[in-house]
Amino acid sequence: MTRVTRVTVALPSVLWETVKQTIPSGQRSGMVAEAIQKELRHRKRLEQIEQLQKFQKTMRDKYGEFPTSAQDIEQMRQERDEQ
Repeated sequence: MTRVTRVTVALPSVLWETVKQTIPSGQRSGMVAEAIQKELRHRKRLEQIEQLQKFQKTMRDKYGEFPTSAQDIEQMRQERDEQ
């Protein structure tokens, strides 16, 4: 069974009123938890993209630009067709 921790969160009044009108009282905590999990996954993906972009820059700085794989495939097809 999942452990639960109670927390206090401050929300804008208008937002809370909208939540109360939209989400039944027994489902609000679950909705908030789901929204937080979704946001955490989103932020982790953004962080991973940023790390990948830094790595790509490091590799470009070290080795220079490489042709895209699409260019490589096209070149291989042309070489095959010429044979």
